[in-house]
Amino acid sequence: MDLKDVKVLIGTPNYMNMFWSEVHTNHIECAVEWNSAGIDFNWMIIGRTFVHFARSQACEVAVEGGYTHIFWVDDDAIIDPSMLRRFIEHDKDIVIAPYPMRKAPHQIGVLSSETGDFHDYKSYRNWTTKDLNRGLVECDGGGTHAMLVKVSALTDIFGKPAQDSNLLTDHESMETEAGKSCPYFVMPKQGTEDMYFCYRMKCKGAKVWCDTDVFAPHVGFAPIIGRQHTETFEGRDAKNLEMQSLREGPTLRPESPENVSELRRNEVDSRKSTALI
Repeated sequence: MDLKDVKVLIGTPNYMNMFWSEVHTNHIECAVEWNSAGIDFNWMIIGRTFVHFARSQACEVAVEGGYTHIFWVDDDAIIDPSMLRRFIEHDKDIVIAPYPMRKAPHQIGVLSSETGDFHDYKSYRNWTTKDLNRGLVECDGGGTHAMLVKVSALTDIFGKPAQDSNLLTDHESMETEAGKSCPYFVMPKQGTEDMYFCYRMKCKGAKVWCDTDVFAPHVGFAPIIGRQHTETFEGRDAKNLEMQSLREGPTLRPESPENVSELRRNEVDSRKSTALI
């Protein structure tokens, strides 16, 4: 898609009506570069509103205002200004940037099912830094930390709704669902509104992609959490597993076939002991 044909709504929920100085500086950098690139955009900051309500309001503005894209940029995200142009050029329904969670161990906020069934939420795992630097990769969902959504994905992709409602048919778009009191963003009983949005879109046949060649740091307790924080904790976890394996290793001598089998069983068990969220 040519940049001259796009009209982007930058959506930033900001309940506290406050920004960290690092974020505000980043916003200025982005606005300057986007203006220089000739990108038609407006930045919508929604304050004093719960996050799922704020996102739904932004979707309504984008649909009614003739926008081609919504670029979600959270109020604690630090992004490279070139990310918007890059994501537009991917020409996908949904593109997200990998980012670290604010709390240790700072896992990547992108998820995929290990069984290949995106309905099987118990099989979801967070990506690690080993999943990065592989180009554009399909995933099952992630955070709106830095996410580009085509407005046509909200209006033109029809399918079965993810949620039960007597008001809905088996052929709805996100726009028609919103018109029947099922907002674009809903806070689920478990999980987050952004991950549930991805699930609802996938139920309709949309695909979610992650650009693994970019990374969006997260303002948090570090105070800015980058990829190196995630890598540090991943290395620490691997070392802890190795030490645990050494401490709890078998005391049998491996001379006999029985002992060799026992060693192999312990080795496999230690590899299975990974923590998934």
